[in-house]
Amino acid sequence: HRMKLLNNFLSLGYAAIYAEALALAAKVGIPTATFDSVIRGGRMDCGFYQTFMGYALEGNREAHRFTLTNALKDLRYVEAMANAATVTTTMASAAKNSFAGAVAQGGAGPEDYVPHLVDFVGRANGVK
Repeated sequence: HRMKLLNNFLSLGYAAIYAEALALAAKVGIPTATFDSVIRGGRMDCGFYQTFMGYALEGNREAHRFTLTNALKDLRYVEAMANAATVTTTMASAAKNSFAGAVAQGGAGPEDYVPHLVDFVGRANGVK
């Protein structure tokens, strides 16, 4: 269970970074397709990136079917595990806060999946 939480922390942390990077890209005039063309095929490309971008770039709402509420729950568990181990959670807390914001903005439904975080972060920053 602890290793699963660590794995999810890594992927959900990347999701939060991708969503914020795409919001910033949009604000400075870089289209999602251009962003993807630089990352895809490079060292930062991975299966998780591809499923995340399956939604962000192609609009596939079911590219990665793990809900925002489950992501938030797991990141809360990561924080609790770290607190019990007296480990600071600068990154886990930041990722958790990104998902908490999305859930608070209405992303608590059974079909609100992790890649949809890009929409919530985008709206919070005046894009999309």
